[in-house]
Amino acid sequence: MKRKTLSKLMAASMAAVMTVGMTGCGGGAANTDQTDDAAQTDTTDTADTADTTDTADAADTTDTADAETEAADDGTPEIKIDPATGEPFDLGGMDIIIADWWTDPNTEPTTEFQEAQKEYRDWLQETYNFTMVQKNYAGWGWGEGSIGEAFVQAATSGSDENIIYILTNSASTASYVSQGLCYDISKLDGDVVDLSREKWTCNGELDSWSVGDAKYGFYAGPSEPRGGLYFNKTVLKDAGIDPESIYDMQADGTWTWDAWIDIMSKVQRDIDNDGQIDVYGCVQNNGGMVMQCIRSNGGALVTKNADGTYELTADSDAVREGLHFALDEVTSKYYLNYSNEDGSNWEDYKVRFMNGEAAFMFDDAYCAYQGGWLTGQSVDADGNPTAVNGTALTQQVDYGFVMFPKGPRASDYVTNKSNNITMMPSSYSDDKARLLMFAYDVWTDDVPGEEWEGYYGLLDNLYGGMRDTRSVDETIDMMTTRGVDDVHAIVPNFNPNDNFLYQAGVGADADALLEQNLAEWQTAVDEFNASLKQ
Repeated sequence: MKRKTLSKLMAASMAAVMTVGMTGCGGGAANTDQTDDAAQTDTTDTADTADTTDTADAADTTDTADAETEAADDGTPEIKIDPATGEPFDLGGMDIIIADWWTDPNTEPTTEFQEAQKEYRDWLQETYNFTMVQKNYAGWGWGEGSIGEAFVQAATSGSDENIIYILTNSASTASYVSQGLCYDISKLDGDVVDLSREKWTCNGELDSWSVGDAKYGFYAGPSEPRGGLYFNKTVLKDAGIDPESIYDMQADGTWTWDAWIDIMSKVQRDIDNDGQIDVYGCVQNNGGMVMQCIRSNGGALVTKNADGTYELTADSDAVREGLHFALDEVTSKYYLNYSNEDGSNWEDYKVRFMNGEAAFMFDDAYCAYQGGWLTGQSVDADGNPTAVNGTALTQQVDYGFVMFPKGPRASDYVTNKSNNITMMPSSYSDDKARLLMFAYDVWTDDVPGEEWEGYYGLLDNLYGGMRDTRSVDETIDMMTTRGVDDVHAIVPNFNPNDNFLYQAGVGADADALLEQNLAEWQTAVDEFNASLKQ
């Protein structure tokens, strides 16, 4: 039904844009083709949408105002008028690429929303005279053959291609900004794009990728959900804990570090009385949980100042408290440590969680996207769970997903924000950038129709992967607007991994870890600030 309704909306809107075009051109010879095009529109759908017995009324050129009002009342797509011409935007047949490193452009829609979105985007291309495709254009990262390398080449060679680039949230991308390789889209604000709209501001990326008033990176819509806590419902039930109680605590604001520790203390136990722990409180993706303990207490290794400079804040009380909680409480008491076992590798945490050896696991939401490793569970002909990464499973996991519990210095739950950033090369002319930004703006707008207003495209994927609806309706809903920047990630030469997170294992000294890194980190921040002033 939604697809049929959208088809009618498109037909009516096409009639409206033809009317606008003929009126603006004064009905001269140039309008003959537009009249012919309008006549080819599916008149049955148009009549239904306009609620009239005379299809011609929907495109009545003698009453333009009525046609435009009729379209608006029916919820048809708004026809965008170019302020430079007073006519509907015409991109002159531009072939535009949204370049990334993962999209298969030949993938067909598999959900009702995807079908509606495709129809809307087909309408956009026909209405504004352009083509656009998002596709795997180059490899991930910034080395040879990467999307980053392609961007730098375009910015330095004056490429005549119409490409909008999706880049990694990284120090390399930050260096493109400091080198003057990125187009300042603030020049287009109020012309072809309104950067104050919620879809641009809700994720914080305009501010994250700004220097002074200039804005170099952007992202459309809510942030992608990232790190949270998965919990094995079977393990919790076996310990006498209602899994729904965790969602309830999240909802009423009582899901705290202390609450999490309390549950892990009840879950972790020696089941067969052999003196060895059989079920642990948690297992983690290497270093990820440690960093989330810092974030969840309001801490950050680096912060951005109002003047666009950066400040090292790794020595703050919030960071130290978060690190001590991670190492002195969670890791030392409730963490399943398998690093010393023969043949172990960093991915073993996945199977340990799925086999019920730990109640909680910190990892990203995308693990439970449809097709993600958590959702790839299946059974063989005998009904036994199959292997993951070559390791046999003992059970199919019934899991939930919540925000990471909040620390004593935090006012609310947070997750990490790590959106892939959209940019255009500074070599583009203002006229070219203007048209590309217009196309990307309408391309990323909501699909017309009340049923799709504010619809989050990942929901189809998440409902297909998560084991319950509360994980999506409650947790994911929070995550899209509560992401915090890992600002240190865009500071060149700032390495939080080798000598910090990768060393934050069992028995590590929190204060010593910080002290041995502070001087090097301060140098990286100082050098980055200096580069921004050049």
